[in-house]
Amino acid sequence: MDKSIDQKYEEVFQSVCDYVDYQRQHDPGFTIHKLQKMLETEYVNQGNGWTGKSDVQEIISSATIAAYQHKIVEWNKETEQKARL
Repeated sequence: MDKSIDQKYEEVFQSVCDYVDYQRQHDPGFTIHKLQKMLETEYVNQGNGWTGKSDVQEIISSATIAAYQHKIVEWNKETEQKARL
């Protein structure tokens, strides 16, 4: 990947992580189940293999999936830690 593609990936990844954090803090209806459904939807969208999908669209999709996965793992760890207390 060149620098601009790496930069775009990082920007999208961070933006999606920030969005998930914001939702968790401000929307009591935002659950891990809802986040998992968002991830499933993103997998479907990625798998649709749109004709003419640009490299940027692929990067956005990949970064979004990675961010959702990261936040699900983080959320599960937090839940496990709270359960041990």
